[in-house]
Amino acid sequence: MSISKRTLKWRLMGEGYSMQLTIDQQRRILRTAFRMWSEVIPLQFVEDLTGDDIDIRVGFGTGQHLGCSQAFDGVGQEFAHAWYLGDIHFDDDEHFVGPTSEQGISLLKVAVHEIGHALGLPHINRIGSVMQPNYTPQGKHFELDWEDRKAVQKKYGSCDGSFSTVFDWVRKERNSRGDTIYRFNTYFFKTGWYWMYENKSNRTRFGDPLPIKSGWKGLPDKNIDAYVHVWTWNIDAQYFFKGTQVWRYDPDKDIAYTEDWKKNKYPQLISEAFPGAPSPLDAAFFDKKERLIYFFRQSNVTAFSVDKNKVVEGFPKRIIDVFPAVDPADHPIGYIDAVYSSYTHQATYFIKESYYWKMVKDQERQANSSLPLNGLWPKKKINSKWYDICDVHPSVLFNMT
Repeated sequence: MSISKRTLKWRLMGEGYSMQLTIDQQRRILRTAFRMWSEVIPLQFVEDLTGDDIDIRVGFGTGQHLGCSQAFDGVGQEFAHAWYLGDIHFDDDEHFVGPTSEQGISLLKVAVHEIGHALGLPHINRIGSVMQPNYTPQGKHFELDWEDRKAVQKKYGSCDGSFSTVFDWVRKERNSRGDTIYRFNTYFFKTGWYWMYENKSNRTRFGDPLPIKSGWKGLPDKNIDAYVHVWTWNIDAQYFFKGTQVWRYDPDKDIAYTEDWKKNKYPQLISEAFPGAPSPLDAAFFDKKERLIYFFRQSNVTAFSVDKNKVVEGFPKRIIDVFPAVDPADHPIGYIDAVYSSYTHQATYFIKESYYWKMVKDQERQANSSLPLNGLWPKKKINSKWYDICDVHPSVLFNMT
């Protein structure tokens, strides 16, 4: 099998079932173990129950087992073994248990380790690595370590892709002194799926992507065009856009409004909620300093004043005129996928296909007066800044029970 193959089929063999867990439990745990790797590399692992072309065969056995040339040793020592891009065997003399049990040996943790070997990874002598040579109890927050992710990405590459909407979601919390603090996680939307990026850990949340309809109640279940958070001293409103309509979201009740305190019915036509704004949209963002919403459609941008509730005179204009390139040869021009105003990084990013262009900051212009106002730095790859935003095959359901 070539390393360039991007979809690998696996099967728990009928002659290799464990005697310690139900077949459903075994398959569910294995699906989760394979998924943990597919969340960090551009490989899809699909369980195939009927086909002949199986890449990774999985089974349990004791002693001489499953026609394997390498016998198991009974309780202790070797829990399992695997071959590069080949079979994985577990020693059924061990006391394997599900991921929520605190007694016995976690089948999930051993399976993740062995899949790592099947992908060609050696042991990694680092505490916390799933590839460390000695088994340690799974713990409540089991996931791939940074070294595990970097090692497998060195072999298979990092995930790459485009997104229709990207935004920071503000969560208010109270600290031990009772003070209000704000935390920002970043959300990436594509088709009917979303990822939450944990900025504190600089990685995508374990278990993502999830269906939009499961996390954002009352919104369309796919193809969100844009998001805007209008946040001023007297306004705090979150809007999602799709087609010609706009939805307002209630963060306290975690559901889209059907009617707000002004008796506005939602969803509304964009043209009614924001008179003069274009629709449908490619992207949008709120400029907190200027108190303007910028709406992007094709090669044009429209500035909308939230104070005056109308389009700023002279708009629409060409995107390249309002947000010029620092390097004239490097600009997204139009048909922007998303514009992301980041509270986390205190910066604004234009996103198109698998690239982003960062807007020049005021501090950067103060240090270099030749930089254009609202200029865009040359493009960089999205996956060079936001890690492990990977597609996972829809049939691979995440389940830790």
